[in-house]
Amino acid sequence: MDSWLYSFVIVDDEPEIREGIRDTIPWEELGFSFAGACVNGFEALELAERIQIDAVMTDINMPFLDGLAFTDRLAVLSPATKVLIISGYDDFEYARKAVQLQVYEYIVKPVTPKELRAVLEKLKTTLDQERAERLNLEQIKKQLSESMPLMRERFLARLAEGKQRPADIPERIAALGLDLPVRGVAYQCLILDFVCPRKGERFDIDHLTQRHVLEQFLETGETGFLFQDREDRSVLLIWNSDRGHLYRESLKTAEALYRSLQSMGLKDTILGVGEPVDDPEDLLVSYNSAAEALIAAALRGISGVSAYREVMGKTGFSDEVFRRTRKREEGEPAWERRIASAIKTGGQDECLLCIDEMARHFQNTPFTVEEYHRKLALVLASIMQSCTSLEIPEQEIFLPGSDPFAEIIRLKNLGEVRAWFIDLVSRITTYIRARQENFAQIKVREALDYLESNYADPALSLQGLCKKLDISMSYFSAVLKRYHDKTFVEELTDIRLNRAMEMLRTTDLMTYEIAEKIGYRDAHYFSLSFRKYSGFTATEYRNRNRNESQA
Repeated sequence: MDSWLYSFVIVDDEPEIREGIRDTIPWEELGFSFAGACVNGFEALELAERIQIDAVMTDINMPFLDGLAFTDRLAVLSPATKVLIISGYDDFEYARKAVQLQVYEYIVKPVTPKELRAVLEKLKTTLDQERAERLNLEQIKKQLSESMPLMRERFLARLAEGKQRPADIPERIAALGLDLPVRGVAYQCLILDFVCPRKGERFDIDHLTQRHVLEQFLETGETGFLFQDREDRSVLLIWNSDRGHLYRESLKTAEALYRSLQSMGLKDTILGVGEPVDDPEDLLVSYNSAAEALIAAALRGISGVSAYREVMGKTGFSDEVFRRTRKREEGEPAWERRIASAIKTGGQDECLLCIDEMARHFQNTPFTVEEYHRKLALVLASIMQSCTSLEIPEQEIFLPGSDPFAEIIRLKNLGEVRAWFIDLVSRITTYIRARQENFAQIKVREALDYLESNYADPALSLQGLCKKLDISMSYFSAVLKRYHDKTFVEELTDIRLNRAMEMLRTTDLMTYEIAEKIGYRDAHYFSLSFRKYSGFTATEYRNRNRNESQA
């Protein structure tokens, strides 16, 4: 069942009407969420600047801004909002104007809950249809079908590179429609590359030729999948229920593929043959061994088939060592990515968690000094790259003349390593927070200055202000509340009505003239707002201040 709820707002100056409709309609049952009840059109427009309103029911006869005028302004602010006008007048001219404004429904009072419910059910159907058209589900499904081959390749690449969560593998295989067994078989990777690197068009042509040969091999009925890894190399994944048979057949397959590629003019192709593994989550073992064999052949400038166990000898790494390598490959890069990501979002706790995990890993896992120094250097480089992308000056983080890479090599134990990285991350996140706070304060100051200079503009709005400042409305509303403890409407009202008080004290302008000068289109609405704000009518306030000055 679709749990989507459309926001609904009521605009009516009569409290019994607002509350009656609000309390008698089962909103969620009909597919709506009740988002607010406004006394007049001005309040409703202010609300529409803060939230997305899907549907609004407005009385046609209201003070300050009638329902038709409100509808006209709302169409500019939120053109997708459906408007239902409810009126005590069965008047042709009103109805004609409503049609011109493309009002969804014109309802004549009195209206019963049953009648209103029928209108809302019809409205829900209309909104659903329009939403479905916007989402264009059929088009999305078509695009999904067309992208399925690419999605399958990406999944297989992630699986081979050890980036797929083991628990999710069976579900992803099923969702992607891959005819890949998840148990009871052995798996193996073959990777293709060139002795002589290609660039530009030459790479594209030769790489496509390689793929064509591999695709022809699979089209003959052989079991396997073809995908591309992050190095733009073609990878062939094959499997068989007999591990020994799989390995023997993979060598024969590699030799046959090489002969085909030679006939196509690609004599410098290398086919790296990996070791078989018994579980898809260990496919990284086969992929890495194939890559090692390929790299070893490339370094020697030898084309043809290069099998890992032949390159390394029978005393090469066992599956257990490969699994340990797999855990390091899975875990260590994640520290770099997670720390870099957390720094960019100001997540100091996540940074500290990663540093602790890294320290525990080195505490509990065998490693060489070279591996240890390399990993620390990679993590530090990732952190510094994050600082560069965030435009954080190095002098704000490191002491002048210091060499952080030399510093981490001189650290004597994991406790010092942990403390050093924690101190570094703390300095970075402290700088970022200070810069964020400074930015927010600057934007609040700019906004207040803009309101002080433009409060007389009757079209002044939250949306327009945020566009001027190049910030989002949600962000500005949050920082204004945090630093000034006011909403946009409250701030603007304060400025306008304080100017009105000043004019009442120092000029003889009429109330309607003052209202116009401070940005109010309707003098009656200004009078109501002034009395609510000051506790006096405009005339009472002016007389009171004159009497005090004469006393």
